[in-house]
Amino acid sequence: MKHRLRQHLSALAESRPKAGLVRFVILFGSLFFTSLSFGQRPNSYIVLPIQVQLQPLFAAAEASVDSVFTSPGWPDGWVEADCATRYKYRFRRQPLRFVAQGNRLQIAFTGLYQIVGSTRGCVGKTVISPWTPACRCGFDEGERRVEVGFVADVQITPTYQLITTVKRLEPRPADKCTVCFWGQDITAEVMKGLKAELDASVKTMSAAFGRIDMKPFVTQAWNRLSAPYPISGLGTFHLQPSAMSLQQLSASGNLLNLTLGLAAAPQVNIQGGGTVFPLPNLGKTTAAPGFIVNMDAALPYDSLSAVVTGAAKGKRIEVSEGLIKKHIIIQDIKFAADTAGKLAMHLGFDGSFRGTVQKAGCSIPPSGCSIKALYGS
Repeated sequence: MKHRLRQHLSALAESRPKAGLVRFVILFGSLFFTSLSFGQRPNSYIVLPIQVQLQPLFAAAEASVDSVFTSPGWPDGWVEADCATRYKYRFRRQPLRFVAQGNRLQIAFTGLYQIVGSTRGCVGKTVISPWTPACRCGFDEGERRVEVGFVADVQITPTYQLITTVKRLEPRPADKCTVCFWGQDITAEVMKGLKAELDASVKTMSAAFGRIDMKPFVTQAWNRLSAPYPISGLGTFHLQPSAMSLQQLSASGNLLNLTLGLAAAPQVNIQGGGTVFPLPNLGKTTAAPGFIVNMDAALPYDSLSAVVTGAAKGKRIEVSEGLIKKHIIIQDIKFAADTAGKLAMHLGFDGSFRGTVQKAGCSIPPSGCSIKALYGS
């Protein structure tokens, strides 16, 4: 029986790890000892797909853009373009239409307008005749229709600047605008004036949304990813992100798809803190996704003994001899250094047997050791 017990304890205690830090893993109720090599630890590469619903943004844009535009003083006031021409107008739009594809957003709407105009004779700035009777378009025959659109191309720079380039599309009249009893077609003149108004709108949108600094928001998210996360009984988890890349920025329908690549060195620290890197610029990487969590268990002997005892205490190991079944229960594990600077381990157990396994002769880092003594009853 004592021979069989020695074999079980030898199998439990003996280990021949490679040079490195000692780590401990509890697996299927048995205690095993392995090692983590010194040197640079492999990075994890984490793909973070983010999907943003654009419908609330579209709804906010619809609510924020006026639906009716008029000339100053409508319907009584006039706008004098020059000495010989005056006009007034009313323009209303139908609901905005949004089409998102790739990194481009198209905004379109159908405009409906009414316009009243009048002319007079001038030589230079000298008036030589009164205003003619007003000629109207879009009243008796119904409001005149025109298709209006913009495109906005979006990109993110390596310094987290969101750049939006807005361009006006050529307005497309769906109806002619004819005025006065002789049916003069002034559609081209109306479109010319409309394009000037739309170009002014593009300048306003570009000034407001052309460049948005996203770095303060990204920095907040980066700091949260870098913050330690406590794990009960084990210490703290540190993601330790070090690099970030933008893999995809595209929209389809009502969805914006954003894919970020995060290079990190996840680690559980029993003592001490992890490494916090400053927010880097966006980069490019082709690393395959994968996730490795390292455990830093380089501890003082007292702390190491407490951690391992907490994980192994109460573990039951069955010891059989024919039809007679026995068992041992781990009570404590203590680590120390012997007089030769070698790692020594004391494993206390009870159950069907009570005693101590002493394991000594392990170099630091460990390169192999053997059981030096076995006591039991």
